[in-house]
Amino acid sequence: MHKPVITVEISRTAILENLKSMQTLAPNCGIAPVLKSNAYGHGLVLLAELLKDENVPFFCVDSYPEAEQIRRAGIKKAILVMGHTPTETIEKNKLKNISFVIFSIEQLRTLKRGVVHLKFDTGMHRQGILYSDLDKVFPLLKNLKVEGVMSHFAESEKPDSKLTKLQIERWNKIAKRFQSDFPVKYYHCANSGAFGFAGEINANVGRSGIALYGIGTGLQPALQIKSIISEIREIEAGESVGYNGTFVAEKKSRIATVPVGFFEGLNRKLSGKGVFLINGEVAPLTGRVSMNISSCDVTDLEVEVGDVVTVISNKPKDLNSIENIAKICDTSHYEILVNIPPHLRRILISND
Repeated sequence: MHKPVITVEISRTAILENLKSMQTLAPNCGIAPVLKSNAYGHGLVLLAELLKDENVPFFCVDSYPEAEQIRRAGIKKAILVMGHTPTETIEKNKLKNISFVIFSIEQLRTLKRGVVHLKFDTGMHRQGILYSDLDKVFPLLKNLKVEGVMSHFAESEKPDSKLTKLQIERWNKIAKRFQSDFPVKYYHCANSGAFGFAGEINANVGRSGIALYGIGTGLQPALQIKSIISEIREIEAGESVGYNGTFVAEKKSRIATVPVGFFEGLNRKLSGKGVFLINGEVAPLTGRVSMNISSCDVTDLEVEVGDVVTVISNKPKDLNSIENIAKICDTSHYEILVNIPPHLRRILISND
């Protein structure tokens, strides 16, 4: 087996501690790990394997193929498919212990069988059965096993959001109506940002995505990416590095080559702005990030070929943390994470 030159390290300790923190924050709710989009770049099957024996009600994925991946790995934990699934796929599903989210009255009218969670639009206006259509739902449920009802917050990270308060009010009315007229097993509305409102929400499950991975929440980031220095060269003052010569050395410089580029998930907007860490020291990126190669300035560092390069750090204050990379690239940490390609080898580590 070949030794990879790029490794995505996932901290087992951080994931389990973050899960425990969410369970402490919402002690009356089960925590459903959100593993969609390759577990936010952390590795779908890797995370499902890690969490399969934890006390969680079900895993949340986006698509039927993601559910199939988990089942092919031999993992039997209950799964909720939260993305749109065609009616035919739901009715012909052969996977055990799997349920599907239904977003519309129209699909409810055509669906003849299936285990489902009903998603209601309480104010985000992205998807879900309209709050005003609540009365129309109940006559359509006789052929289905309704396992849960759910919603989603639009801006739960804002503590004084009027929209969040409205959504909680509407959600609580929906939950109370089902509890009295059509009891189901699971009531879930809170995403990671809404766990601070857990005491106000009538629910017994909360979905944890970004908080599970420790990003932007004050918890411990679980992911870091490492590579190596593959080459070091000296260039003279006035010489350039990379495509179109966007970096020109002001003095005689040592430039290290690292075999990672935008195909490996390193955002091209980091060109000339981002950094790597080598032996704990900052090495600024020089020139443009290429498809599979990046260069960094190691003029003032004591480094050599083969030294480990931290491409993405799991320490929030580091200049190459997920949060700081997102700021440099003027995007969200979600986008940085999910663009880490699935083909990169992911490994669980216990001690950081």
